[in-house]
Amino acid sequence: MSKIEIIVKDGNKYFYTTSFFNAENPLGIIKATLTEYSIYKINDGDVLVGKLYKTDEGNWYDLPDNNSTINKLLATFIKKAIDETEKEKAAIEGDLQ
Repeated sequence: MSKIEIIVKDGNKYFYTTSFFNAENPLGIIKATLTEYSIYKINDGDVLVGKLYKTDEGNWYDLPDNNSTINKLLATFIKKAIDETEKEKAAIEGDLQ
């Protein structure tokens, strides 16, 4: 599990790890497999700030029952920082090929 550091617009530093999450309907049927981002503050590495979810197409997905402690503005800043980090990583990997 790799930790990827991000710096959000307000200057705070976080890191995230990723895993897969199956979004199910009420009958238990899997609707989609999402990438789950577990967000941690840099100085409090073992304290989970919250979780965010993204589709394979690159769209952010808000779970209706997500009890995330991240406020909406911070979540937006973190999503943007993750998107920028992933875009940079893809550009670097593209240059190496």
